Amino acid sequence: MGWGDVKLGLFVGAILGYPLVILAIFNSFIIGSVVSIFLMATGRKKRKDVIPFAPFLVAGALIALFFGKYIIEWYLGMMI
Repeated sequence: MGWGDVKLGLFVGAILGYPLVILAIFNSFIIGSVVSIFLMATGRKKRKDVIPFAPFLVAGALIALFFGKYIIEWYLGMMI
C-alpha cells in the first residue's frame, strides 16, 4: 500500500462512516487476496510484482455502500 491508497482509504472512511468503513476495508483485503492469488496461480504476476490496491479499495467501498447494511445484519444475526 502506498500513500495514495491511504488517502483513498481516508476518503472512503469519511464518506461511509464508522461501521461501513470496517466492512469496506475487510472486503478490499478479501477481494485483493483472491485476485492476487488467481494472478499468481495463472503466472501473470510473480510474488514480488506490484499489484495496485486502489481498485480493490473502491470495489470494497462500493459493496459496503450498496450492500453493507445487509451484510452487517447477516453477520450479526449469525452471532445470536
